[in-house]
Order: sequence, then structure tokens, then C-alpha cells
Amino acid sequence: MVGKKWFGILWGIVLIFVLSFPSESFAAVSVSKDIKNTVSYFKSSALNSDFAVAALAKENLLTANEIKQYRKVLTDRVNAKKVTGTELVKTIIALKAIGEDPENFQKQNLIKRVYDTAAESSVTGYAYDLIALNTDDYEIPSDAPNTPAKIAAKLVDAELPDGGWSWSSSAKNSDVDSTGMVLTALGTYQDKHDIDVNQAIRDGIKYLKAAEKENASFDNYGINSCTTAQAIIGLVSVGVDPTTRDFVKKGTNPISALSTYKDSKNGGYKWKTTSESSDSFSTEQVFQALVAYDLFLKGDTLYNFRNISRSHAGSTGATDSDAEDKDPGKSPGHSPAAAPPRVVEKHTKEVVTKTNIITNTKDHTITHNNTTTKTNTVEKPAAAKKQTPAKTKTASNAKKEDKPATAAAQAPPAEDAQQEPKKVVITKTTGVSPVHGWVGSLSAGAGVILLIIRKKFLGV
Repeated sequence: MVGKKWFGILWGIVLIFVLSFPSESFAAVSVSKDIKNTVSYFKSSALNSDFAVAALAKENLLTANEIKQYRKVLTDRVNAKKVTGTELVKTIIALKAIGEDPENFQKQNLIKRVYDTAAESSVTGYAYDLIALNTDDYEIPSDAPNTPAKIAAKLVDAELPDGGWSWSSSAKNSDVDSTGMVLTALGTYQDKHDIDVNQAIRDGIKYLKAAEKENASFDNYGINSCTTAQAIIGLVSVGVDPTTRDFVKKGTNPISALSTYKDSKNGGYKWKTTSESSDSFSTEQVFQALVAYDLFLKGDTLYNFRNISRSHAGSTGATDSDAEDKDPGKSPGHSPAAAPPRVVEKHTKEVVTKTNIITNTKDHTITHNNTTTKTNTVEKPAAAKKQTPAKTKTASNAKKEDKPATAAAQAPPAEDAQQEPKKVVITKTTGVSPVHGWVGSLSAGAGVILLIIRKKFLGV
């Protein structure tokens, strides 16, 4: 009798111990090793991607000499011509990543160039304008043509009935890449109060849940690493952990699915699992997703550069004299991010009229990489002839697979009906050690063993 009592007590303790661990802890994923392994891929040749540089800087993986060299790339670019559209957004992101001030770089205010431009743009063009204006706390006049509030309103208006977004406002169905980009942009704005973007964010999350495939990847012109990476970036940007709950498919999730595209030969990533080899664009996209998820676990986001300074961005391996190569008039260690926070927008009342007149122009067709061309041997679908946000890319070699140069495909729609609004609190899951998963699993195993012992020896 005593034995039964003590076994019951012991079983109760084990059960309480197991249930004390949150379900999210069992899905915690460490991407640190994958990030480090991918760095060598980028550094095997000269850095030539603004987005790769930004991700490397966020992980503190740029040396002072690499920062110096890329600063020269950006200086030459800005001095050579008036940078606009895609190049302007990428330049701002890269400058902030290496600790420069885009409001005063080479005597030019690149931020003003974004908020003063009211030209019509693609949906993803507006998304990246919003990201650029939220890389730091800039002072933006409320009556400027292209304020964050006005851009956010345009993005909300551009939501399609299936709950997602397409790069073109004339499209009838959303695609995963564009939806991921818009969520990334709205994530930088969701704490503001001028425009309510929360319902649009909830709709976008639902769209991505419905679009996820059984192997936990995402599809745009075929299931591929780039689209999966873009979905991950969008989700973590709005505080959703893609390794938990509805995003877990048959024991895997989008983060772990990225490993299926890895090229063991060079540390890069393939576009499709069936691709012959890795390519620079796919590797860049996956790397950004890995960094974005790692930052998410730390409570940070990919395009938040408020705490990036020159000393921080180049501290790893920064032992050469290049670390002191500062622009004239700036003292060593000066960083725009270190300045006191400024008002993002003047707090005057403004009425934002939401319209749905977003069109595509060359200047604002934004890609998540350098805007270059790609040699393919297979014709793209007619709908993808326009340059689009996420797949316009440079590949080192021509490919025989039918990998498109764009990401403007119309993804299979989720339910073609407006989602019923409901109150959903979007929370950010803080980092949980993977050790919790092991402890939880061992605890659950111990519980099973105790049940067996209890039944065998006590008959209950």
C-alpha cells in the first residue's frame, strides 16, 4: 500500500516537471553553427551584396578592413550618380549596417530622398521604403510625401482578399515572397499608432500558415529555399516563431527545412533540393533567414540598426589600423546609432487617405538582393516577365533547371475570402535554450518508464 502511494507521488512530481516546460522549448532551434558555416561562403570572394553585408554586420562578423572596403564601394556608388529606387534602399541598409549615417553620407541625405519621393511604386517597393525609413529613428516631417504612416496605409490597402500580398497591386492572388516582405516592413511599424497594421499582420500570418507545404518549405515557382527564407524573415519580423505550433509539419519546421537545401561541398545553399549546386542568391537569402531567426531569439530584428556602431560592426577580427579610418569630422567610435533617439515623425495630426493606386515602376521594383540579371535556359512564365522583388538575381553559372529570375508568381491562394477579424495578441518568443528540449524529452521518457513499472509491479 505504501509502495503504491509513493509511486503515485513520484509519478505526480514527474508529470508536474514535464508540464512545467513550455511547448515552445521543445522546438527551440540553434542556428549558430549554420550561420558560422555559411560565413566562409561569402568571404571566399569579395563581398558584393548589401544584404549579405547587413546580415554579417548584425552578427558582428565583419572585420574592420572589410568594413573599410565596403564603405569605399558605397562611397563610389553614391558619388557616381544619384542613387534611387532599389539601389537607394539597399545603400541605406548597408550604410546603417556598417555604422554610417545615411542622413549625412558624402554630404547627401539619403533618408530625405526616400521620404521626399512620392512616386508610385510596387507593393514590395513600398515595403522596402518603409524598412529603410525604420532602420533608425530618423526625423521625418509629417507632411513629407512618403512618410512611414503613408507607406503603411498603402501596404494595408494593398492586402488581397486571400490575406497576403503580391508585388503588383493589379494581381488577384498573393505570393509568399511578397507577403514575407510586406510582413517584414509592417513589423518595423507595428508599434506605431498612426496606422493600425495589426489586422493586416494577422491576415498575413494566416496566409503563410495556409501556404506552407508538408515538408515545411514554401512554394513560389516550385518549393525552394529562397521563398522559405523570405517567409521566415517575415514571420520573425512580426514576432512569430516559425519552429512552433502550426508551422511544424511532420516533425520539421521551416528553419530545419533550410538544411535540406545545403550544399555540403562549399557551405552554400541550393535553390531547390534537386539543384546541382548552390548559388550566391539562394545562399544570401537563407543566410538572412538564419540571422533573422537568431536575432528573433535574442529579441532583435534583421533591419534594426539602432545599436550598430562602427566599433561594434567591425569588432570581430578588427585588429588592423583600418579600424581608425573614419570620415573627416567624426571622432573615433562615433556612431549615429549612439546619438539620443529622435522623433520619428513630427507628432502633428495628419489624415492619411488610403488609396489603392500602387503601380510598378522600375525605380521601385525592389529585390532582396543586388538587382542584376540571371542566365536561365528555361523560359519564365508570362506572369513573371516583370522584374520582381525576390528572385532577380545573379547566379555564378547558368542553370539547366527551371529556376525563375523573379518571385512575382501568383501563389496558390488561401481561402479567397476575407478573414474574420479577431483579437490576436502577437507575442515574441524569447530565446529558450535547446537544453530544455532534451530535459523535457528525458522527463517524458522517465514518466513512461514509471507508468510501465507501476503497472508491472503494482498492477495499476
